[in-house]
Order: sequence, then structure tokens, then C-alpha cells
Amino acid sequence: MKWMALACIVLVLLAGIGTVASIGENTTHFSVRYSDTKSFAPGTGRALEDAYRAVDSTLGHLPKTIKVVVVDGDEMDNVGKHVEAFSAWNNKSSTIVLRGDTLKDKKSLGVVAKHEICHLALNDILEKKGQRDYAWMEEGTCMVVSKEPLDDVKMAKYITAHGFMSRSEIAKAIDCDDYAVCKNGYLQSFSLCKKISGRYGMNALVGIIKSPNADFEKAFRQNTGQDFGHFYNEWKVSVEAMAKGTPSPRSTMIHRYLCLDEAC
Repeated sequence: MKWMALACIVLVLLAGIGTVASIGENTTHFSVRYSDTKSFAPGTGRALEDAYRAVDSTLGHLPKTIKVVVVDGDEMDNVGKHVEAFSAWNNKSSTIVLRGDTLKDKKSLGVVAKHEICHLALNDILEKKGQRDYAWMEEGTCMVVSKEPLDDVKMAKYITAHGFMSRSEIAKAIDCDDYAVCKNGYLQSFSLCKKISGRYGMNALVGIIKSPNADFEKAFRQNTGQDFGHFYNEWKVSVEAMAKGTPSPRSTMIHRYLCLDEAC
């Protein structure tokens, strides 16, 4: 996950750790260090490299070297009780901080690692064009890329129960400190991005967010041949239908191709 203030949090957290334990692992793209050697898990480096390759093949734009710090539960709780991992990026350094328990399940680690590595790719892309119009879709894109194992029906019920958000509202919700609001933002971003990739293909989703056009509406139209407002309204109808357990209305859209478990 990523919030605008995480760069500062990383510094505070690492300062609080003191001397990071010497045990660690170095791979082609990662240097892994532990704040507590009890969290050490063989094979972590290999799982991270697998995640790196998966994201690189989809997005590219990844930093050549990434620092990974594994912290215990109490240290991560200083950031947030529900936070499993987060990343911080600038032009000189890229860092991922992982909760130690995440390393126990390599399948779960793979999902979390791909999500955070995806952020490191998108940070560079969005920084170059300005992310204002695209901020709402960053989390959703990373959740699609990492193949978050969330149930679509549960997501639909959560979204309809808490109310649909506009793109700007999703971006604001994702960046807030209220867990319920933040969760709704994450799920709506994910649901929308998953719908985009499902209807137009993953290449279209990637094409939109990598578009050099700072205007999201234009980038969406260029990559899908459709107006986003029309797509958004159909997405709402499909989510409402899924939440009620009824078939979604047949789409009337004509388009062309131009090229939290219990979290819910």
C-alpha cells in the first residue's frame, strides 16, 4: 500500500528499529534485512524475485535495486493495525517494508510483494506525467496486477452498502486514515480496474495508466474507444446486480480495441 506520507513513516520506523539485524539475503534486485531474526524465512528472496519478474513483464519501469526491511508486528502496528506492507520511493531509492508474519505463507507473500513492487513501477510512471487524474486507479491497478484473492460478491455488497464514489472521492478515500473509508476506496478502485481489464484486456488497463496524456478521460477513450462516464455507469449497475445476486443487464456498450478476506 502507499500513502503520500509513507516516505516520512519509513524514516521514523527504521530509526525506531535501531540496528537492523545482520542476517539477511541479497538477490539480483533485492537486499533483505530483518529487524528481528525470528522473522527470517528461507526462500523470501526467491519469492520476491518471482514477484519482480511478474510485475516487470506487465508494467516495466521498475527500479534495478529495492531495499526490503522485515519488521515485527509491533513495529508495523506503529504504521497501522491493518497494514501488512508498504513501500516508499523517490528518485534515488526504493524501499518495501514487510510485516514478518507475511513471510510465513509464500503464496500470500507473492501477492503482497507484487502489489508493493507494482507501486514502485507506477510511482515512476505517474511522477513523470503528474498523477492527479490517475491517483484513484493506482491501488486498483496494483490489486489487479497482484491478483488479490478477494471475492467479487463480497466486494459488491461492501461497495453498495457504503456508497459509490467518484474518481476524486476514491483517491481521497485511499489517502485517508479512517480504515472503513480507506477500505471502501481500495475496493472501488480495485473493482473498477478489474472491470476495465476484464472488458478491454490487461493491455488497455496498463495503456491507460501508462498513457503520456495527463487527462485521464482522454487516455481512457484512446485505449478503449469509449467514454469513461458510460463505462462507470454500467459498472455501477453490474456491482448493484452482483450485490443483489441478480444477473447483470446485458451491456449496450459498443467498443473497439485500439492496440482485505475478511478484507471484505
